[in-house]
Parts: sequence; structure tokens; C-alpha cells
Amino acid sequence: ELVHVIADCHIYDRHIPAVKAMLELEGYPAPTFRVDESVKDFYAFTKDSFTLENYQYHPFAFEIPMAI
Repeated sequence: ELVHVIADCHIYDRHIPAVKAMLELEGYPAPTFRVDESVKDFYAFTKDSFTLENYQYHPFAFEIPMAI
């Protein structure tokens, strides 16, 4: 089981049009996340111990102003 937590996630008012546009995009099937099962020691993991297969994404074409 993989649990991911996002803390302090927020959207500023000036970001709402871009967020709405992103939410209207058609989703893709979830990619496959694989972990090298031969690694037995947690501290022996490296970036090469993980692969993400069939990851698809939309081109990033949104104007998102900096919130200051």
C-alpha cells in the first residue's frame, strides 16, 4: 500500500481559471508504479529502484501567475 500525503495544499483566487481548465481535461489511465523487489534493505533503495510505466500527461499550456 502506498500512502501519499499533501500538506498545506491551497489554490489562490488567481489560479482558479487554470485549475478549472485542468479539471476539464480528459484523464488518462493510471500508470504502473514498480518497486525493485530484490532490494531488502530500505536504505539500499536508489532512484533506479523505482519505475513508472505508461505515464501519460497533457502538455502544460496554462498561465498560472505567481501568488505573492
